[in-house]
This record gives sequence, structure tokens and C-alpha cells, in this order.
Amino acid sequence: MEINKQLFENVLSGKLKGTFVLRDGCKVESNNLSIKDVNVYPIVLIGCRYTYQGRYDSLVKNHHLDIVDFIPDTNMKENKLTIEIPDGNISYWDDSKLTIEIPEGKEIDWDESKKQNKIVLKDKQLTYENVCEKLFRSKDFYSIFTNGEIKKIFGFATFCRLLDANNAPTKHQLECILAKNKLATVAVYLNNGWKPSSYIYGWFICVCGEELEIRVRNDYKFNNNIIFKSKELAKQAIEILGEETVKLALEPLGI
Repeated sequence: MEINKQLFENVLSGKLKGTFVLRDGCKVESNNLSIKDVNVYPIVLIGCRYTYQGRYDSLVKNHHLDIVDFIPDTNMKENKLTIEIPDGNISYWDDSKLTIEIPEGKEIDWDESKKQNKIVLKDKQLTYENVCEKLFRSKDFYSIFTNGEIKKIFGFATFCRLLDANNAPTKHQLECILAKNKLATVAVYLNNGWKPSSYIYGWFICVCGEELEIRVRNDYKFNNNIIFKSKELAKQAIEILGEETVKLALEPLGI
């Protein structure tokens, strides 16, 4: 949609609702829009100032924070579908629209609906984008930045891309991931090119109660563990990183 003064006025007046899209792909909900009585940059979106053409900096061409599109909300309520009924097809209806409830977790199978000439529902396919939208959109979350620093991203800071692989709902989750990466890096160095074979499985570190133990990997069922060539190398890894970091690396994720 064209970015212009009329668009912003329609949003501010309540005639339009939707999502602004920035050049770098980030999306910002329209309820974050406001206007200031200034000449050059009257539009304010999440603390950033814009021209009526959506330019973040009038002197910089194609700035990554420029507003490049607007996606309007439909008139549908959540989990409802509005169907246009052609004139004359259902003569006893006064209204030209039919509203039906769509159960949670379902969506319309348009291909089957066309084949069967009726509304056919199917299980809604959950995507990673759906997950990120639910967990991160307008909510506080955490992200890994330069040098492994973990920072809190506040809900209003929607300029941060929601689909970035370094985002997580908790700081602890990222701390565990970084600790696991450290342990894996140390293992690569200590193993010096060694890899498990069909008869030499190696050793792995585990947590039993409050203590670290080193156990022989006697089959391939421990695929998620970091493997060492010998028990001595696993002990050395603990000495290099310290017990607390190793324990953090071994904590289960996703709970």
C-alpha cells in the first residue's frame, strides 16, 4: 500500500488498522502510531520520526528503517470467516454476508471446499512464524547480541526481527545454549579430529543429582550429548570451563 499522508490520517482517525512494514522486514502494529506538530518528521512510530512518505532520514536513500508498506487488518474477527453471498443465490437472506465460527486450531481447506462446493475445515499447520508471533509479538523476550551478550528486548521494540534464530522467551534458555556451545567448542579442540566409530563410542558428561559424572557412551542413543574421546579429556573440559558452566550446558531445554 502506498505510504502517504492520507494513510497516516486514516490510521490515526481509526478508519484503518493494520501493520506497518519497514524496509528491513520488521513489522510494527498501527496502534503505535502518533503525530507531532513539526514540519519535516511529523510521524512518530515506536519513538522513530518519519516524513509523510515514510522516510526515516530524508537525506539517506533506502534507509533500513523506512516505512515501505502497510498491511491493513481485515474486517474478520479472530476465528471467524465472512463469506460474500452472491445476489439471488439465497433469496431468503436479507444480509449479504454469512459469518461462521472456525474452531481453534482449524482453518479452511480451500482446495477441498472448491471440490466439494462447501466449507471444509482442516487442522491448521503450525509454523515457526506462528510460534514467534505468539511468544514475542508485543511481549518482552531475550536475544543474543555481539560478543555473546544477552539483552532483554522490550515488547514495544518491535523493530527487532521476531524470527531471528537468536531470540528466546527466557534469558536462561540462551545462557544454556551459549554454555553448550562453549562445551562443544572445547570438545572439538580436545578431541583433535577424533570422531566416534561403530565400536569406539567415546565418553560424555552428565549431571546426577548435584554432581557431574563422566560415563562411557556404549551405544548411539546419546546423540544429543557432547562426546569426548576419553574420560580424561572430559575431565579436562570440566577443568577448563568450570563445573557451573558445564552444568548449565547440560540442562534440558524447551521446558
